[in-house]
Amino acid sequence: APLRVLVTGFGSFPDARSNPTALLVHALGGHQARLARLGIKLELCILPVDYAKAARKLEELDEMLKPDAIVHFGLAARQKTFSIETRALNRLSLLHCDASGGRAPSRAILPGAPDAARATFPARQIDAAFRRNRLSCRLSQNPGDYVCNEALYLSLARSPARAIGFIHVPRLARADRPIGASRRRPDLAGLTRAALIAIFVTVRKLRQDLARDLAQVWQASGA
Repeated sequence: APLRVLVTGFGSFPDARSNPTALLVHALGGHQARLARLGIKLELCILPVDYAKAARKLEELDEMLKPDAIVHFGLAARQKTFSIETRALNRLSLLHCDASGGRAPSRAILPGAPDAARATFPARQIDAAFRRNRLSCRLSQNPGDYVCNEALYLSLARSPARAIGFIHVPRLARADRPIGASRRRPDLAGLTRAALIAIFVTVRKLRQDLARDLAQVWQASGA
């Protein structure tokens, strides 16, 4: 059966009128048919940069789609490389407004819940695949305290998806700048390629895990 993968990006917010992850979601739409032929049902959504609305939208998507994997993408405007997040933190900033001008209702995303939740997608394998493809990247343990972190933490806390993770992306390279001045930043094509790599690596790991689980059931049945 096809594996259903939900990929999300974010809309605009005060520091980014044009969010590259929204452009990414639109670009990935052109790959849905090809991925379907490979047994990957790609679902796409642009989340609002709004504490309350993003939380509700994630809950709706999970209930409606029941994805096998969730890969979130968000903008880290000050970075020049991809940051593959290895955990989410149960915290939000009370200072930073979201796109609607609202602030987080509390410091904790889920009061009383654990301080951190570990990402369940294959972060290290994605990191290795990025490096093989000459994509500048790093593993990160600090996803921040904005809506990006909220999305990852809520997905890890609430979704039964087998693989869940988040990748922060830099601003896109400007076409009007010399190649050497923006070499480390990806363009939209490079960002899309990185996302496809992350999807393929995640799906491969899921299939390996499913095959292992089936083998264990088979052996336990005495067949």
